[in-house]
Amino acid sequence: MANTLTFTSTPFLQGFIASTASNSSNNTKYDVLDSDANDRRIYGMAITSTDAGAQTVKIHLNNGSTSYQAFTLNVPLNSGNSTSVASVDIMGSVYGASIFQKQRDANGVPYFNLPANWKVQMEYNTTLASAEVLNVFVFGESYA
Repeated sequence: MANTLTFTSTPFLQGFIASTASNSSNNTKYDVLDSDANDRRIYGMAITSTDAGAQTVKIHLNNGSTSYQAFTLNVPLNSGNSTSVASVDIMGSVYGASIFQKQRDANGVPYFNLPANWKVQMEYNTTLASAEVLNVFVFGESYA
């Protein structure tokens, strides 16, 4: 097993903010990772919340024309916004691991290969109150 991680190309970090000022909860799917002309390797996805209530969030994979629901997860109230509630590890959750953690690199790091022109989407079904926010972070690398 190798001792160092060799990137295939360019690392990326993309963030998405869902709030009452910019998004509504009418079962709309929001792109948390935009489509790209290159295949990408995703190493991690996490979600934080400033919501005073728990949220139900659906994660979708979209091939450019059709969205496929991958799973649904619960985001506890105030997760990642305090020292008492951790942010939600989307890839490592019991729901996400069955899809996103099937492959491992030479160092044992789990990853998910997202084909070119595919994107990751999020859907939430409850309206966020004023000043409440859901933040999603995705990081990985591009096979450019």
